[in-house]
Formats: sequence, structure tokens, C-alpha cells
Amino acid sequence: MTEPAERPPARRRSRTGRLRQALAFGLSGRQPPLVALTGFLPRGGIALLASPAIVFPSVIGIAEITGVRAISIAGQPTPWLVEVALAAALGAAVWLMVASLLGALADVWLVEMALDETGASHTRLELPGRSTVLRLIAIRVVCAVPLAVALAWAGSRIFEATYNELTTPTNLTQPLPLRVVFAATDAVVVVIVVWLATETLAAIAVRRQILACGGIWRSLAGAVQQIVRRPLSTCLAIVVSYGASVVATVVALAAITTAFDWCRIAARDSEPLALRIGVGGLAATRDFRPVVFALAAVALALAWAAALALSAVTSAWRSAAFSQEVADALAVRVTASHNVHDRARLAISGTTDERSGIDPTHD
Repeated sequence: MTEPAERPPARRRSRTGRLRQALAFGLSGRQPPLVALTGFLPRGGIALLASPAIVFPSVIGIAEITGVRAISIAGQPTPWLVEVALAAALGAAVWLMVASLLGALADVWLVEMALDETGASHTRLELPGRSTVLRLIAIRVVCAVPLAVALAWAGSRIFEATYNELTTPTNLTQPLPLRVVFAATDAVVVVIVVWLATETLAAIAVRRQILACGGIWRSLAGAVQQIVRRPLSTCLAIVVSYGASVVATVVALAAITTAFDWCRIAARDSEPLALRIGVGGLAATRDFRPVVFALAAVALALAWAAALALSAVTSAWRSAAFSQEVADALAVRVTASHNVHDRARLAISGTTDERSGIDPTHD
């Protein structure tokens, strides 16, 4: 193993300075947003952005699709339903494995690029070691346990609200997810708060693991300790980075929903849109409904592209904001000769003192 290189002096930045640098990183080129998008979409981003185009079937519609294959005359699940459930569970397990792997790789690459002030890491993406990837996945899994408990607790409320809205809808002018949120607000709020807390803890623990190693539980304990010692810096990073993500998501979903509604209206319009083209005997009347639908489809594609671009930039910004926050706590700066994949070359000590988030000398 090579001898640890002398750690370069870290240039300390103010809280707002770190956020500005993170935003600059998100807008620095194509590679950081693309890598961030690689981690965002498999972890649930694709389902979030596709949600406006999903039409949920009613109970009657589900019964028509499944027919008598789902439930036997005795009221028991049929073998067909069991097979479908097993196939769905297997597909979900495979998806989670792939999402965890891609997410771990994206975390490592984004941390390296965000802290490499020379820009050398932007030209190459090295694969981290297998043990590093497994530890990062394990941290995410541990942090997902409280969220799973919250979802299990809130599941009955959300299921009941969904069932009631499917059978006896309260307002057909509002989308089903919005009606469910209004009917089970307390359960949704609990899930959101727990998700935000566990996601923040996981984001900090993952970056401490990448930069300082030390094992899974040490990274988690260090993340809790960092949040307690630096509450202002952590809260600022959470509010600004997640706030930007929420705004970008709302704008993206609104654009996709509007464009999808245009496509649906254009596809269902039974009245011809007649337009006379030409002069005198050379004139002809044409139905322009296909042209309107094509324009609506183009608008939907542009809305999707804009949504992906916004999600990519805000995801890169959010990742860089937490990377800068953890690096400042550990007093670490990565250069071209200090690759985050190699703890020895980083020469990071596990006993690095962390500064308080309320240091009066540090804005």
C-alpha cells in the first residue's frame, strides 16, 4: 500500500459559500447532472415523474381485468394471483438491487466530482471497491428501516382513503393522489417527516463512509453526531437543497400533467377540426385533429425533457451540498492526487475534530 500523502490544507467556506459552490457544481456541465440522474431515477424518480401519466383503475376496472382468475368461488386467492404476486415481488427485489447498486455508484462518483477542485475526476469515473459499495448499500438499508415502519403504520390509513376514493369519490375534478393526501393527511405527514429525517441521515452517513471509512455503524453514529454538533449548517443544507428539489419537482409535474391532459383531450376529441386550405377549386378541407395530437405529444416530450433536466441539476446540487457539508465537518479537500476511493491517499484520520455549526467565526 502506498504511503499516505500529506493532506492539503482545506479551504474553509461559509455555509452560503458551500451552497453556492454546490449550485455551481450542478450547473458545471453535463456529467454531474447525468450521474445524479442515474442515481435519482432508479431510486424512485422515474415513478415520481411518470405519476401524472398514470391512470389508476377503479375497483370495477380491476375486477374486469382480473376476472375470476384472482379470487376463487370460495373467496380464496387463486394460484394465478399467487403467481402474479410472486412475480411482482421478484421484479421489485431485482429493481431494488439494481437501484441500490446504481445509487451507490452515483454517490461515490458525485462525492469525488463535487470535492475535486481540479476537475480531473470529471474526465474519468473509476469503479469503487466492492466492499465500499456493499457498505453504502447497507447504510441505505439500515436508514430505510424506520421509513418501512412508518409506511406500515400509515399503510392502513392510506389504503382506506384510497379504497374510499375509488368506490365513492369525493371530488372527481381532483386527481386521486391529491384526494388521498387530503383524506389521510396525518399519515402522509408522518411518512414525509420520517423519510426526510432518514434520507438526511443516510446522505451524511454515506458521505462519511466514502470520505472517512470506519464501518457502517461508525458512519451512522458520526452522521448523528454531526447533525447534533452542526444543526444550523445541516438545516440550511436540508432546507435549501431539498426546497429546490421540491420546487423543481412541482414545476416538472405540473408541466407533465398539463401536456398529458392536452394529449388525452386531443385523442378523445370526436369533433373534427376542419380547416379549408387552398384557393377556389384547388381548395380542400382537412381534419387537423392528428396535427393537434402530434403537437400535444411534442409538448409532452418537451415537458419530460425539461423535467429530467431540472431533476438532474437539483439532484446534483443536493448531493454536492451534503458532500460539501460533510467535507467541511471532516476538514477534507480532495485533489487530483487524493481520490476518494482510496482512504490511504486521502490520508483522512478517523479522529478528525468537527467544528460546531454555530461557530461565531464561521458564517
